[in-house]
Amino acid sequence: MILRKYTVAVALIFSVLSSAAAPNATKFKELFAKYEECYDANDYHGSVKYLEEALPYIHPDSIIWFSDAYNGLSYAYYDLGQHDKAIAYGNRSLECDLQIGDSTRISTSFNLLAVIFAHQRRFDEAERYMHDAIAYVPQANTRMRAGRYAVLGEILSAVGKNDEAVGYIRKAYTLDSTDNRTDKMPVRLSQLGTVYLSQKDYAKAEVTLARATDGLRAIGNNYSLCINLMVQTKNYIALGRKAEAEKAATECLALSTQLDKRKTKLDALRLLAELRQSPELYEQALKLNDSLYNEQISEQIADFEARYATAEKEKETAQLQVVVNRQRYALIVFVLVFAALLVGTVLVHFARRMRRDIEHTEKVARELFVSHSKQNTISVKPANGAQEPENESDARIRESENQNNEAEKNTSESIENQVTAAQEPAVDSDEIQLSPREVDIVKACCQGKLSKEIADEFGISKKTVDNHKSAIYQKLGICNNTELILYAVKHGIAKL
Repeated sequence: MILRKYTVAVALIFSVLSSAAAPNATKFKELFAKYEECYDANDYHGSVKYLEEALPYIHPDSIIWFSDAYNGLSYAYYDLGQHDKAIAYGNRSLECDLQIGDSTRISTSFNLLAVIFAHQRRFDEAERYMHDAIAYVPQANTRMRAGRYAVLGEILSAVGKNDEAVGYIRKAYTLDSTDNRTDKMPVRLSQLGTVYLSQKDYAKAEVTLARATDGLRAIGNNYSLCINLMVQTKNYIALGRKAEAEKAATECLALSTQLDKRKTKLDALRLLAELRQSPELYEQALKLNDSLYNEQISEQIADFEARYATAEKEKETAQLQVVVNRQRYALIVFVLVFAALLVGTVLVHFARRMRRDIEHTEKVARELFVSHSKQNTISVKPANGAQEPENESDARIRESENQNNEAEKNTSESIENQVTAAQEPAVDSDEIQLSPREVDIVKACCQGKLSKEIADEFGISKKTVDNHKSAIYQKLGICNNTELILYAVKHGIAKL
């Protein structure tokens, strides 16, 4: 019963340890939902916070959840301007997607990394990753393939590979035209016109940008229209058509002001001030530039503070993890020590019980031997039939035996039955391979003497007696004194 209670206690402790470290799908989904809310609200710091809190609750086998979490962290850090962390989490997401084997997810991860590298002006890596993204696009997904071609064209144009850029953007336009994606076709024309301007093919740029302007106005894509008008302004300036350039710049300034795209507004102000030679426009551009610069500095300071806070949090988390690990290891050691003590206690309990049983058996055998010895001391009739007179000592023994006879009767009968059952026909003593000294020690043991008493009787050490007894046990195939006495009586070495 005690052993069962201890076993249950140990099982409960291990159960608590295992449940404390178990993943929690409900908690992960709850934190992931909060991440999506923050990301939709452009709260990228909150997005990072909730996703990092959600990571420990993902089950190790849930590769898709890890992919989604890493992908979300990559986007959030990219929007925060922390590109190194964005790349690190993007690579983790890519590793998960490769394990899953979903080509769409793999292509998306490659595309994200390519965009981040392009933003860092690491165009060689951006080009390589975008080629990989295109390679994993499913054949049926022409919309995704067109988007990848267009981004690759912009990357190639940024490093001066305009001919290749034109080829990929034309592929994108062809795919969108085939599927009649009217929302994308004007955007592709605007991208193509920008590349023509980089090639200084102003005539093609003019025609292409004009078609893009009409299409963007038709679908109401004012943001892309604003950028297209800026490119048109630069193309008209290159062609020396100042009036058309001023008209396009004015429209671009109005749209950028309406959309609150201040960087585009700054570019439009600069171009318009240059075209009109207006000090007022130059002053407005200067103020806007200072404002943007101050905001950029503020963003950098905020970003530094956020990274510092994140680093401090990571440091505290690491320290806390060390403490948790130490406590966990201490608890495991405690459980192991407790289990070892429990096993040791059980073994000691059984050893003591066995020892008590052996001592009890030896005591009963010794009492049996003494009882039979006393019975043999009772006087026998002489040869002439007369009874031999008893001396005073024999009289006392007889009186004592008479007093105890009734008390010992039941015990003696029970033990005698055991001995009688063991006393089969005696085996010839020549068959017993014992030395004379060992025979003497066996007889002394049958007389109830201890090892110390036997050693004193024969003038040898107690250790020598114990060695003789061990040898006797081994020869006879027995384990203790009780079996030795029974064996000696059975084979006629000693008599009770």
